[in-house]
Amino acid sequence: MLSHLSASLSHSSPSLSSTALRFRPLFPKSPPSLLPLLSKSLANFHFHPSNIHTSRPRPSPFCGVLSGSSMESPSVETISDELKKQSLGPDEVRLNLEDLRWDNSFVRELPGDPKTLNIPRQVFHACYTKVNPSVEVENPQLVAWSESVAELLDLDPKEFERPDFPLIFSGASPLVGAVPYAQCYGGHQFGMWAGQLGDGRAITLGEVLNANSERWELQLKGAGKTPYSRFADGLAVLRSSIREFLCSEAMHSLGIPTTRALCLVTTGKYVTRDMFYDGNPKEEPGAIVCRVAQSFLRFGSYQIHASRGKEDLDIVRTLANYTIRHHFPHVENLSKSESLSFSTGEEDNEVVDLTSNKYAAWAVEVAERTASLVARWQGVGFTHGVLNTDNMSVLGLSIDYGPFGFLDAFDPSYTPNTTDLPGRRYCFANQPDIGLWNVAQFASTLSAAQLISDKESNYAMERYGTKFMDEYQAIMTRKLGLPKYNKQLISKLLNNMAVDKVDYTNFFRLLSNIKADLSIPEKELLTPLKAVLLDMGKERKVAWTTWVQTYIQELSASETSDEERKASMNSVNPKYILRNYLCQSAIDAAEQGDFGEGMSISRSLEVWKLGTVNYLKALKLQERLVSDRKTDIISDTLLSLQHPPTYTLGKRRTDHNLLVPEHDLKDIGAELHYTQRGGDITFHGPHQAILYPIVSLRNIGLGARSYVEKLELTMIELASLYGVKACAGKRCETGVWVGERKIGAIGVRISSGITSHGLAFNMDPDLSYFKHIVPCGIADKEVTSLRREAGVVLPAEEVIQEQLVSCFARVFGYSDVIWKENASNLWGNQSNE
Repeated sequence: MLSHLSASLSHSSPSLSSTALRFRPLFPKSPPSLLPLLSKSLANFHFHPSNIHTSRPRPSPFCGVLSGSSMESPSVETISDELKKQSLGPDEVRLNLEDLRWDNSFVRELPGDPKTLNIPRQVFHACYTKVNPSVEVENPQLVAWSESVAELLDLDPKEFERPDFPLIFSGASPLVGAVPYAQCYGGHQFGMWAGQLGDGRAITLGEVLNANSERWELQLKGAGKTPYSRFADGLAVLRSSIREFLCSEAMHSLGIPTTRALCLVTTGKYVTRDMFYDGNPKEEPGAIVCRVAQSFLRFGSYQIHASRGKEDLDIVRTLANYTIRHHFPHVENLSKSESLSFSTGEEDNEVVDLTSNKYAAWAVEVAERTASLVARWQGVGFTHGVLNTDNMSVLGLSIDYGPFGFLDAFDPSYTPNTTDLPGRRYCFANQPDIGLWNVAQFASTLSAAQLISDKESNYAMERYGTKFMDEYQAIMTRKLGLPKYNKQLISKLLNNMAVDKVDYTNFFRLLSNIKADLSIPEKELLTPLKAVLLDMGKERKVAWTTWVQTYIQELSASETSDEERKASMNSVNPKYILRNYLCQSAIDAAEQGDFGEGMSISRSLEVWKLGTVNYLKALKLQERLVSDRKTDIISDTLLSLQHPPTYTLGKRRTDHNLLVPEHDLKDIGAELHYTQRGGDITFHGPHQAILYPIVSLRNIGLGARSYVEKLELTMIELASLYGVKACAGKRCETGVWVGERKIGAIGVRISSGITSHGLAFNMDPDLSYFKHIVPCGIADKEVTSLRREAGVVLPAEEVIQEQLVSCFARVFGYSDVIWKENASNLWGNQSNE
């Protein structure tokens, strides 16, 4: 599965054929499902298969993700011929691990910690502390490795086959020539100064010089405690290590500057982690990823010393000199002849001469590299999630892949970081401003050390803004295939995408199919985009039609042919991105010991058909099943049922939305129950299809928001089977709607990542019951049903309920649905009254 993902990611951009993958299969022949993913550019990435689980074959999750030109399936002979062409040239160097050229300049040229005590503590007057990996291992295994990164180091790929390779890159055996250390740095976290942070679970082995005199640092993430670990254990788990490995490859394949990963090994030990931070820790497989970058220096590497007053300001200068000498040598060699003098644009029109102050020139370049990086993130819909100053590389690299995420539906406020949800400081739309804020902190650090003046600091920030806008406008112009930047057109597009929650990646890929033909009939204008413009009402169709008309007018002003524009747009609009659920599928397989190539995940769902069940009894059953799911006594389970007439209130207790006195409910044959689910008041009753999923969001890789969106999609798909165009509600309108009429409700509860409650879809309930409440707290809206909207004769309700289950299984990616009808074992001692 890991190789499946990385193979697909290598095709993220057709213009990036230099980044490629190659697999070494466990068996002599590749599985048939691999062939559509392979191409002539496959080389350099390996994934170690073990403990392969067989299941009925399923297409790759990357196949058919996007419309556009399909990849040709090359023959095995074609691939073999291409690989033969990759033989070594006469001047290429391939070294074993013992012969790597180490040049540990960081520990040689910078002040180090005189103490060797490896306990959490404050480290003063030092840039690093020497520390050896201390993680416990038991039969460590090599999971994945990158030949393209090995080439950067001049490392012979055969070294990956060494029996002791996993021991060396788990830190259990020393690497000859390495001088391990942990870096000292500080940082602003969520806008607040956090003091000393440092490498709490990353240990740098040292720096390797390749034949081209390029410097590459090797770092083991998850190798054990350091003096900077604070209250943590210094370890990493397989889940996060796979995410880092795959995202490093994805970003590199997209042409975005990033740290890389040489290899990933499991430790053979388990690590306790509270994934949802809710007091319910779980043991997970431990792992270590070897990260590679020309430097892991961050903004916080300089901030920590400036924060400690005059005594350590000289360290800022020393570290700046070191950085310029090894990573920005061109800045040190600037001369007056290069005319790098600029007006500040202020009233006194003072000139900033970058040739007279190398630190100012360096600060400007750091600012511009950062701006360029953030612009590229925005272009592909990448959200870092934790843009603290300690996670900002001075080389302009994407670094520290934690709770990252790529946009699915376009949402400017999207953040993959659950701890950032209240304020969304690091959401997608805020990244450009946060980049500037971080650059300001970096510049103020250099000012505090008297390396640059205030005007030079301000100029660096000004250059950030200019560089970002230049890069971003150029990227968006290329993404749309425009002859020149059109602010109004692009702004209107992004607004439309946000309103209709259009898939960011798929849209731009499909956009290249639009022809610059002003004679296209209006009713056909949206045809190339129909796969992403789903379930829109008349008003939204008009908005999109108007936009496409304006877009075609812009295209017609260019002399570029449709074919040339399509090729150009496809070269910058990725066909594949590392979607979270795909990453999670690889993690699920790996945690079961399956690191094989192309092996799909067989995820099963047990479905219980319960008929009509008293609400309170169903509630108690859910509580028991949630408890069993938390301890893995049961697998993911779905309850399909109906209720007698019942009103339920969520935990917000909005009793005012019950429009009749509670004592009158008995007269209409209904009950009232208070629950701990989210949402407002709703009604459940006969002829309404209810689904209560008891599933692990951890296992399917979803957050709460994505889970609810998939519940909506489940009901939307069911409605579409009967020709009913339903859609998710507008802002503050939960559930699923047909125009202004509600057809499906959602109310969920999530405890320790396990779901309960769920959805209710109106097949043909007595709609008069809804007159006694404000459904879901949304006033002046009608409630409708499938029978009312479909205009066709409906099959038996049991058939519709089974169709709803099938839609749920398809949307959530369950390959095996196990139907259960004998509920006596499920109820146990709990009778169904």
